Amino acid sequence: MTIAPLDAAAGTHSLAAALAANPTAALEDIARAAGTTPLDVLKALPHGEATILPGRHMVAALDDIAGWGEITFIVNTGPVILEAKAPLGGGTVASGMYNLKGKPIGGHLNIAACDAVAFVRRKLFSMETRSVQFYAGDGACLFKVYLGRDAERRLIPEQIAAFDRLEARLMDDPR
Repeated sequence: MTIAPLDAAAGTHSLAAALAANPTAALEDIARAAGTTPLDVLKALPHGEATILPGRHMVAALDDIAGWGEITFIVNTGPVILEAKAPLGGGTVASGMYNLKGKPIGGHLNIAACDAVAFVRRKLFSMETRSVQFYAGDGACLFKVYLGRDAERRLIPEQIAAFDRLEARLMDDPR
């Protein structure tokens, strides 16, 4: 989706204007239009749409998500949006990396690169979503994990409950 700048001369929307103009657009698209980062957009969402926690929760979050069943794993670089729908196979920690051991979702995630873990509840292109999103220190999104859907395209209730439990547990973690 392309979001036209509000002020063509300046080339950017204000963040509030970009959100108001396209409240269900991808965070990356809103960020580009506003000349800011996806994390800044996340912080500007209406109350209740995002809980942002420290990146130190990355491993605990991924370990928990591994038990949720089929999810959608997304990496959005702007020109490329990669999606994989499958259970997250879990992983192991070695040499500062979280090593995903599943298929088709595998790879190596630099734990120190994760500065924030966000629990997001918002409409995306008119569909209700829940996702756990992982952000770098510069405000860029590393990757997102969206809850799965049933045959009628509804969010899976057991995953919603698992999402809520994980968010509450990590919010209560004093580390």
